[in-house]
Amino acid sequence: MTKKEKLTVVLFNPMPVKHQVAIVNKKTTSLQVPLVNVPLSLLAIARMVRDDFDVRIINAVVDTNYEELILDACKDALCFAVSSMTCYQIRNGMNVSAAVKERYPDMPVIWGGYHPSTQVEQTLQDPNIDIVVIGQGELTFKEVVGRLAKEQSLEGAPGVSYKDKYSGCIITNLPRGFTDLNEFPPIPYDMVDVEAHIKGYKFGERCLDYYISQGCAAGCSFCSEPIFCGRKWTGLEPETVVSELEHLAKTYNIDTFMIRDSDFFINGSKVKELCNLLIAKNLGIRMTSVNGRMEQLYRMDDEVWALARKAGVREVFIGVESGYQDALDAMNKGAKVSQSKICVEQCIKHDIDARASFMVGIPGLDTGEEIRHTFEAIHDMISVYGEQDHLEHMDILLSFFTPYPHTPLYQTAVECGLPPLETLGDWGDFDQVDFKAPWMSQEYYDLVIKFRDGMPWNSGCDFAQWCEFYSGIMDEFGRV
Repeated sequence: MTKKEKLTVVLFNPMPVKHQVAIVNKKTTSLQVPLVNVPLSLLAIARMVRDDFDVRIINAVVDTNYEELILDACKDALCFAVSSMTCYQIRNGMNVSAAVKERYPDMPVIWGGYHPSTQVEQTLQDPNIDIVVIGQGELTFKEVVGRLAKEQSLEGAPGVSYKDKYSGCIITNLPRGFTDLNEFPPIPYDMVDVEAHIKGYKFGERCLDYYISQGCAAGCSFCSEPIFCGRKWTGLEPETVVSELEHLAKTYNIDTFMIRDSDFFINGSKVKELCNLLIAKNLGIRMTSVNGRMEQLYRMDDEVWALARKAGVREVFIGVESGYQDALDAMNKGAKVSQSKICVEQCIKHDIDARASFMVGIPGLDTGEEIRHTFEAIHDMISVYGEQDHLEHMDILLSFFTPYPHTPLYQTAVECGLPPLETLGDWGDFDQVDFKAPWMSQEYYDLVIKFRDGMPWNSGCDFAQWCEFYSGIMDEFGRV
């Protein structure tokens, strides 16, 4: 059977935010949301069906005429599938799904990803969505499209929820187990326009997304990951990673890889093995935004830090989250505020840049105390680098707590006054970027925005200017 004779499967990665913007970080030239991301979740399922179907991948971040492309591709297609996180992707995906259904009423529309997996019935209550792939989607999606091609029922297919064709009732099958990543083929980068997804980032001009693992074993109460993966984790073998990185670097002239793992450092022996292989191979590549949990990194010995740096790790992304211990406890982080100082010291010692994330607005706490402690923690971190005239070696992201469906802190948020989000459209129109919680006063909210805008990598100020700004902010904070 030739490619033209194959049935077409259309995959869509919606816009993560309403407007296509890229805010350049003045100190590090890093990009803020939305990054030009490779649609790795779509490539993960596309690799499972590319031999049997003509797979079309459309990414709204790079394909400006994406709706037109989708409607053209869906003509005579087998199905249309959307991957969505809890963000504007929901609204964008809903709009495009409605357009597909209007033109092709009988087209099966499939949704998957973090949000549909945590809000299955609510997703299927949308009249333009027929099927939800729950959790890790590779094997489930392959089975779904295989059954659709043979006009078979989805009855009994693990990891699937769907509307009964005749009654319209929602049927949810038993879950599918979490599969070892090494059982799947490599991510097929050749299925997208790689050049359109390459970005400049801090250490290099040609940075590409890549992931080494799936899942996360932690149980943070604000995060959807534990629900999505069931606190399971699976990682590629180090030899596979080195082989794939070498292939991508040489094929597409890549100098930097942005590592998209939720937890890169979870398996210490695998990290050492990978680093040693990369050092021996001497590919000359860099790895950025390498995610590490604070409670793991502070225990990591100098040998692993040094190996990571020699292997090409140039930046570690640390989810510090708060300078207030009560907030970390409410998040179930399993970390101590004091651990962030040790992580920063190790980053400086081993010449690895630090990228840290903080949030404020955790429900059920004294909001003023939480914000004050977090402002102080951020200032302390800035001061460590600023006093050495090395602000360019750090980056801090400050956001507002966002309640995600079925997480423990979502329930706390509802108890603290958050109106329940009862439809898919409610979530699609929800401000996940700068969510203002009912328990946060406008004065505190505005002060956090002002503080964030004034940080060196957002305002372009130097350390002396920052210290003057910080002093003014804390005076203002004392008057709220």
